[in-house]
Amino acid sequence: MTRLWLLWLLAPPLGRAPWFGYRVASVVGWLAWQLRPGQRRILMKNLLPFCDGDRERARRESLRAFQNVARYWVDLCSLPYRDLTEVERDHLVIVDAERLAVLERPGPVIAVSAHTGNPEFAIQALTHRGRAFIAMVEELRPPRFSRELLRRRSAAGGKFYEVNLGGLRACLDGLKRGELIGLNGDRDLQGTGICVPLGGRMAQLPRGPWELARRSGAVVLPVFTHRDHRDRLTLFVEEPFTVAHTEDPETDVRKAVERFAALLETHIRRDPGQWTVLEDFWRVHGCG
Repeated sequence: MTRLWLLWLLAPPLGRAPWFGYRVASVVGWLAWQLRPGQRRILMKNLLPFCDGDRERARRESLRAFQNVARYWVDLCSLPYRDLTEVERDHLVIVDAERLAVLERPGPVIAVSAHTGNPEFAIQALTHRGRAFIAMVEELRPPRFSRELLRRRSAAGGKFYEVNLGGLRACLDGLKRGELIGLNGDRDLQGTGICVPLGGRMAQLPRGPWELARRSGAVVLPVFTHRDHRDRLTLFVEEPFTVAHTEDPETDVRKAVERFAALLETHIRRDPGQWTVLEDFWRVHGCG
């Protein structure tokens, strides 16, 4: 319950003055990096393959990842106080923005991203383009804390659901209405993923986003975000595509996962400290 009380206590001042919150987050991230050597080692291990085995670089990037995690919480606190019609103009740099034209066409769209920067914040900023937004996120403990995070994530207009049957049902209904669905493709929370190359190793990435895209015929929009030390995100928009629908569904899904894995590796290698997966990724998701 400590986290919940801290959230209630700190959210109003940090949310109303995010410029100050991001400065505090840099210090908090540095302190956490110093005081939690076990977590620091896990982050270094996660990032080492994307730093070409350079342990000193992985160490530096693990500090940046800690600080970016702290900045994410400032994002979350600020959502209820943001005017999302101004976020794209003032806080978002979009690379290959012409690819967002897919949001202006009829039909369902699934934005697939990863734990880099803060994709949920960037995608919500695009909802003023006329697409309602639904996302599924990891269920946390205790349940009361998880429900409070869902409420705050949804404060800007998007709808967030936990990864369960209820969340899946909401996404399917949203796709039928032609809404924008947001999913992450770098952590296999269900344990049913597909083993693909990543960072010179093999990792099990989730199949859910791609099975959903194949089943619905939705256009997949891969997006990745990188953040600076201030209140600004860069949104990289990759080429939209559809998942093949042949008589071999397993091959269709595998090819989509492999395509996403190649994009994910490119973006993590570009700036490893943006990848803020805190679990021991290679122990939990390593395979092959």
